[in-house]
Amino acid sequence: MTTEQTMTLILFMVASVFMIILAVKDHSSFKRDQHVNYKSIIVSLGILGTFIGMILGLWHFNNQDIFGSVPRLLEGLKLAFLTSIMGMGVSVVLSVLQAQPDKKSETDTIMPAIKQQLEKVNQTLTVKLDMTNQTAAAILENVKQFNTKLDTANQTTAAILEDVKQFKTSYQRYQREHRFTRLSADGQILPETATQWAAIQDNETGLIWELKTNDGGLQDGRHTYTWYDPAGENVGKQNGGNCQGCRCDTAGYVKSINEMQLAGSNHWRVPTIAELDALFRAQSVVDKGYFRHIQPSVYCSATRHSSDKDLFWCFDFKTGLQAHNKGYGHLILVSTAD
Repeated sequence: MTTEQTMTLILFMVASVFMIILAVKDHSSFKRDQHVNYKSIIVSLGILGTFIGMILGLWHFNNQDIFGSVPRLLEGLKLAFLTSIMGMGVSVVLSVLQAQPDKKSETDTIMPAIKQQLEKVNQTLTVKLDMTNQTAAAILENVKQFNTKLDTANQTTAAILEDVKQFKTSYQRYQREHRFTRLSADGQILPETATQWAAIQDNETGLIWELKTNDGGLQDGRHTYTWYDPAGENVGKQNGGNCQGCRCDTAGYVKSINEMQLAGSNHWRVPTIAELDALFRAQSVVDKGYFRHIQPSVYCSATRHSSDKDLFWCFDFKTGLQAHNKGYGHLILVSTAD
């Protein structure tokens, strides 16, 4: 039994007991010829219970949750009808018990009471029907307003998504047009329509990156190198890579690029791991046409591992992950603007 059913039963029993007590007092006084008529009070209690039941049924009625509110409404209506029936029944029984032997008098006493009770029940049902119709109209109006708000929300969401799409397109266009600049072999700025260039300037960081090739020459992106710094703390391995045009280690390659003064600069060096990471992040959102022939593989930096001086941090241009490496790998040089 639910809480609403329990409450309905308790209220009905309380009302019934009170009506029966009044009925007993009424009939006892009738027998002593000191009649105190409680029938109208009993009937009024039945009507009072009717309205209490209706109020209880409608008290927690939620227009936004019709199906969840129907059980409480029905329990309230059940209490309303039960108390009305009890009041009418007790009143009728008293009228019958206290009727005079004259049949005409008995009929004249009972029928008006029954008629009065039926009229009150009819009035109660009429009020209830009006309230139900008003509630249904309110529910329909709320549903209509909700549908209107939902349509507005959908339109707003679509507009926001369209704005985001346009912003993304505009941002990508800005990145392509303003983030990087093509440079000639002597360091001159080239137009966006240029098809040949020697280096790329990052306008956000101020760094200049060499352009890798695939012609088998000095700057071919497929070449590999070992770390070698004869004057450094970690000397490394000389000429341990696989390349053409110079000695296949970092010192040999840096020296060759500086001697040719690529893009008008002789400050070329091995980048740090942070610079490689920044280049990869930029590559992920701009046209790959700026950086040709970068291999989807490991490019190593000049940043040494903190716990092992023989290891260097490297960056995987395929996965975007960092790792440490002792043997080294592919190489791309960086320079700062003079």
